[in-house]
Parts: sequence; structure tokens; C-alpha cells
Amino acid sequence: MSDPAMRWPRYIGEDERAFFHFAPSDPDNSVPVQGDALSDPTDEEAEGFLTALLPKGAAWGTPDNQALDPQSVLARFWRAIGSGLADAYRALFRVSMESTAVTLIDSLEDWEMEYALPDPCLGPDQTIDQRMRSLLLKIRSGGTITPADFIKLAADAGYAITIEEPNPFRMGASAMGGSDALGGAYPSEYVWIVKIPGVPVDYFRMGVGRMGETPLGKLGLPADLICLFEALKPAWTTVIFSA
Repeated sequence: MSDPAMRWPRYIGEDERAFFHFAPSDPDNSVPVQGDALSDPTDEEAEGFLTALLPKGAAWGTPDNQALDPQSVLARFWRAIGSGLADAYRALFRVSMESTAVTLIDSLEDWEMEYALPDPCLGPDQTIDQRMRSLLLKIRSGGTITPADFIKLAADAGYAITIEEPNPFRMGASAMGGSDALGGAYPSEYVWIVKIPGVPVDYFRMGVGRMGETPLGKLGLPADLICLFEALKPAWTTVIFSA
């Protein structure tokens, strides 16, 4: 049997022998500092890396362990070499930044190809920021199944929502006229009522609306959020949007 630690992702502080792994309730989503002394060195710093490797002595401009004169020919030579070394360090650091979606700079198209993007939920014409948001949403949507997961996913998309799960009416337990749902077109235990605050409502107006065609009330629901739910919701779940 393979090692469980090799089969499942682990979170900070979690026992590596755990069989089931759950994401922390309030994970720290901030991106840690990526840079170090070698991520963006100056030419002078790169020169110091090189001259520190030189032998000591009068022949090398450092008699009696004195510091190398920065205006000497030898120091200026290694400063010129160090400029190329600094460029190489910066380029290597940029490559390492392409390994995660929150730090990438130049490889957005490669990531989009890997995750079947652009996302049709956001339309074909997207800005760089929208494409980045779409990529992060796609990555973070893996394993999304509970209402809490979808509330967090909606927050990542810029919407503060709540999800209500109605209790089905049960004989001997529920009260007549109470809040428990009697059912209807869908089994209430598989229904999510997604409430989006601030949604505009277009009401039926006499003299403007037409009977049998114009609804009595129409919510101005965000199309991208609806598309997101329809694409990722559990197959057995019916989503009803509400203001």
C-alpha cells in the first residue's frame, strides 16, 4: 500500500498519517515574500560575489587583506562580468515565478492552455486581470462541493453571497405553517438557495409589460456567477438564485 502522505496533499500542522485531508477553515491566502539576495542583485552586488572568490594578496589588489579598490581595473573588469551574472540571476528568478499561478509573469497563455481557458463564463474578450482571476478561480475550484466552498469561490470572483439549504418537511417533526419546505418541483434536501445582495429587480409595469410574456419580476443576476455555479455545482443539486 502506498504512503498516504504521497497520495494526498497535506496542510500546515496536519499529521502526515491522516487518511482524509481537509483545507483549513481560514487559510492564509497572502503570497509569501518570494525574493532574496539573488533574485534582483545590483551590478555591484554581483561584482562582490565574484571578487570574494579571488585570491588575496598584492598581485590581486588586496595586500594585507585590504579591500579591493572599486576604481581599479580589476574591480571594474569584474563589475562588467557581474552585470551579466546579475541579469542571469534575475532571469532565473523570473522563471521560478512562472511555477505558481499567483506569481506568474510571462506564461499566462501556457497556464490557460493547461486549464482549458479562457473561461466561457467570462466571455471571449477579457483583460489580463480578468484572465488571471479566471485562472485562479479554475485552480481553486478543484474539490468544490459544499456550500462553504462555493461561498469562498464566489468571494474570489467578487461576490458576497449566502447559501440557504431548506429543511424538508417531515411528518411528526415539522410544524404546519413552519419554515420547513413541503417540496415541489425539486426535492428540498437537494436545493441551494443562493442569495446575492444588491441585485436589481425589474418589476412588471402596467402599460409596458405584456401579460403572458413579461415576468412579474426579473432579477438582474450576474451571468458570470450563474455560469460558475452551473459548471461546478454537484450534479444532484438544484441552484435557485434569489436577491
